[in-house]
Amino acid sequence: MRPIQLIETFVRFLPALAILAGLVGAAAPAGAQGFGDLVVSPTRVELQGRDRSATVTLTNRGSESALFRISFVTMAMDDKGQLNTVEKTPDGMLTAEGLIRYAPRQVNIPPGGTQTVRLVVRKPADLAAGEYRSHMFFRAVPPEDAGRAVDEQANQSGISVRLTPIFGITIPVIVRHGELDLKVGMSGFAVVTDKETKTKKLAFELSRTGKKSAYGDINVEYLPAGGGSPVVVGEITRLAVFTPNTKRNVEVPLVVPSGVTLGKGTLKVLYRQVNGDETLAMGEVTLD
Repeated sequence: MRPIQLIETFVRFLPALAILAGLVGAAAPAGAQGFGDLVVSPTRVELQGRDRSATVTLTNRGSESALFRISFVTMAMDDKGQLNTVEKTPDGMLTAEGLIRYAPRQVNIPPGGTQTVRLVVRKPADLAAGEYRSHMFFRAVPPEDAGRAVDEQANQSGISVRLTPIFGITIPVIVRHGELDLKVGMSGFAVVTDKETKTKKLAFELSRTGKKSAYGDINVEYLPAGGGSPVVVGEITRLAVFTPNTKRNVEVPLVVPSGVTLGKGTLKVLYRQVNGDETLAMGEVTLD
């Protein structure tokens, strides 16, 4: 995962001390492990219909106790699926932070220990139909002496830089209210070669309309022109297109099993709902 790094620059004037602190980086999605080897389960919370509460379990797989602060942040998705924290809510996006109460807001988890965070939804009577999304942020609080060894080695009469990594894990928390529609499509198929790995990828655009996010697994099958059983040559699991985004550019690495040649035939692409039987979108690519 990518850590958030707290950069502390110490400028020493004898006897005065001036401190400049900055924050760079971005929180990583759940699934990676951060400070204290934190594991979050589930990695996504959806509350809809009569659902009024949920729980999230934090597990510390590290060898030392770890302190985490819990908050909500707003994250926007770009056309490549990258999520970034934003201060201003994008046009058309509804946030869930004001609808959720949660506790505790800070936890100290011993090595091998677990902690449960409880979430409760409170919807006002006049809440408009829609999908409301915020990301729960589990921010590691480093020990007070983190980075001290580097600082102590610096020249006392000069400038030293101390890097203290601050890790964070985020998970989406989604509240759906009312009857929401969703339509997903695929277009612009092309088999391309990765410039770095020289391997083949299937690139296409996934489009989304309606008031609901798309969340599904992508499966690519190869059907030889001369007949035979279909062969799975590409997969991406748990791929989302969040509201208000209307499209996402997708690239599926093509992994051809031993003994199979990707020649003339057809690539069949399915985008199926996670934990459901619904096919959200499908498409076909003819290989010459």
